[in-house]
Amino acid sequence: MDLPLYRSFVSVRDAERAVGAGVLLGDDTVLTCAHVVNSALGRDRYDQTLPAPGRTVRVRLPHVAPDRELTAQVEPALWSPPRATAGGRAPVPPGALIHHGDLAVLRLPGAAPPGAEPAPFLPHSYGNEVIALWASGHPLPTVRAVPRVSAPPWVALDVVGGTEVKEGFSGGPLWDRERQAVVGLVVADLQAPPGARPPGAQPAAATLYAISVPAIEAELPDLPPPVVPTARRGVQQLLAVLETILTGPDEIRGCAELLAHRLRRPSPGPGADLDRLVGLAVGVRRGVPELLQAVWEQMPADRGPQWERLRRVARAVSPGECLTHGQRRGLTGLLAHCGRTDARELLTAVLPHAIELPAVTGLADAVGVLEGFDAQGAQPMPPLLQGVVRIGVDESEAGPYPAEDLAAWTERTAVRLGVDVAAVRQYAADIRGYRAEREREAAAERHRAYGGHRDARPGGWAAVGGAAVGTAPVGTAAAAAGASPNGARPPRRGPGGTRLSRVPRVQVELLPTATGRHYTYQVWAWSGGDAPHHLVLARDTEVTSEQVVDDIHRVLVDEIREDPEPALVEFFLPAAWLGLPVDRWESFDSDEDGPFGLGFTRRVVIRTARRSRESYAGWKRRTAALDAARSLVLDHDCTDRKVARARLEMQPEVGTVIVCCEPRHHGALLRQCVQAGVHTVLWHREEHGESIAAGLLELVEGGHHTQLPETVRLERAKAVAEVASANHRGRQLSLMYDAPDHRPPQLAPDAWVLTQP
Repeated sequence: MDLPLYRSFVSVRDAERAVGAGVLLGDDTVLTCAHVVNSALGRDRYDQTLPAPGRTVRVRLPHVAPDRELTAQVEPALWSPPRATAGGRAPVPPGALIHHGDLAVLRLPGAAPPGAEPAPFLPHSYGNEVIALWASGHPLPTVRAVPRVSAPPWVALDVVGGTEVKEGFSGGPLWDRERQAVVGLVVADLQAPPGARPPGAQPAAATLYAISVPAIEAELPDLPPPVVPTARRGVQQLLAVLETILTGPDEIRGCAELLAHRLRRPSPGPGADLDRLVGLAVGVRRGVPELLQAVWEQMPADRGPQWERLRRVARAVSPGECLTHGQRRGLTGLLAHCGRTDARELLTAVLPHAIELPAVTGLADAVGVLEGFDAQGAQPMPPLLQGVVRIGVDESEAGPYPAEDLAAWTERTAVRLGVDVAAVRQYAADIRGYRAEREREAAAERHRAYGGHRDARPGGWAAVGGAAVGTAPVGTAAAAAGASPNGARPPRRGPGGTRLSRVPRVQVELLPTATGRHYTYQVWAWSGGDAPHHLVLARDTEVTSEQVVDDIHRVLVDEIREDPEPALVEFFLPAAWLGLPVDRWESFDSDEDGPFGLGFTRRVVIRTARRSRESYAGWKRRTAALDAARSLVLDHDCTDRKVARARLEMQPEVGTVIVCCEPRHHGALLRQCVQAGVHTVLWHREEHGESIAAGLLELVEGGHHTQLPETVRLERAKAVAEVASANHRGRQLSLMYDAPDHRPPQLAPDAWVLTQP
């Protein structure tokens, strides 16, 4: 999962560090933000001048060639610096939102290193969560967000999890994990003002801004079409129809050359066949509409029913696209001069029966939404053409331009889409007639209301123009009503309304390397009560366990109020590393009084970094029966995973499991417990047998499950205190504790997300 993201992610650097990110667009081209390039060159981030030809930008592909630094130069024809207005080049006030442009393409001296691949691109989807990586490309400092509204040229997204947005995310790709495609470039964020944050809390970005894929295409018309995820549906049907239309090698070769030229891709040459032709079309954005255009030009004048069949199949292969790059650019250019139509009202008028419409504030994005809908029933006009006709009718009230050009564009496009031009003209006439009738009725109503005085009208009555988007400079976002700026939630309550544990916590989300000797991590802190739950640090360079303990100790001293109870330290681990001995880690330099050991000075528990839907269902079932829960021992008879799973399935009321078998089987049994939804597992890492199992059962059965972390901590402390006893059970005791006074991990398949306590 996400492999195309990592193969295409680019880190943009200055002389010392990563300053931003980018994404591989072609074999030797990188797309990023212009202000990231300016920062990498040591210039003012809003500098509009083209960098000198001799100046180079340092880049790395951290997931393909992490130790290899490359140089790249700005492609002059694809430099679009930040500017304040859509049409001009006025400079941008520092920190202002929203600005236009801010795009750049870097040219590598040769092809990208082996293993790198250009990223697939798609327009964003409002229902899909996206992620963004920090400049280094490391998966730890990851932001999760959901698109909220399209406000050209940007898309505003609500940050829903992960790390805080900070310097270095700009220029990086927004990645849609469900569709496995880039849906935009990160450009800015809007943060809560310092006064809205509790003392000591770090700033948390509530809104993230990105440049959408349609905005990138409109801003850089000479940009080669980006690749798209491989099409699956309808490709074989497309080949079958083309076989009946392009019957000779010359026709196929002519289409292939024409298509390759328009898509700026290498031509198959004499070896062109239908498979290569279709592969060329379905591999890039708007490639299928371009294929139809090329076939249209190669077909005889009497196209017949095969052309209609080809259009229907093409719609199945590429359902959200029916316009070629040229048609889309021409329409976008015209819409930039239209200001009399409200985008939201346009969608409502054209799609009155749609269950849910995305929030848009620009006509270009509204038309992009309409492009994704088909005509319903016997309706001759597709929603796309209906929308453009309505915009043209609105603009005709102000003059011939751009209304006449919109009408010409609509009629030319209708022919390619198989729509009768007479139907387009009739639809425009119907819209004008309907609006004229409404105007007459409104005038008559005003005439009656004001006693026949023709000029009488209410004071303050004014014409309604296009919708405006309010923007604010960075640092002026208002906190949402009823919630703190960092998203902290009110205290949670358990079954029956009882208040759950308020023990302060330090949460460490840990990612070991393949050897398990070095680690990257992020540390969160929560002091209990109404204190915020916030990210304290994110370390994406590999360090030893001693450095991990050093950082945890610093967080405990500087960030946590351990009154009246000591903090609980929770390690979030991938399933394969649940047996990592984090409770035995210590640091020799953390404390002036000597080594600092986590396991006996603080309660240390292990948690799972993610749960599947199936395991979450089991977790809820076992939680409901927790008050009467029993304990279960998985011994050497259960080392077969099938046997262990069967015993867990037979006893859904079991809340605590004792794992007591040879250490080499611990990992498999721990994963079985997680899969079955068990939230409390106790085990000894080295010894096993009946006596060990009986001793661990004694610990578990003596009190309530909420006391188990403290019980285990005291056992570890006794083992350290009793120097003469080398075999005390507390020395190798580990606890996985995922009980209901901890919120279970979210269902989103994201290993790098911590939830509120």
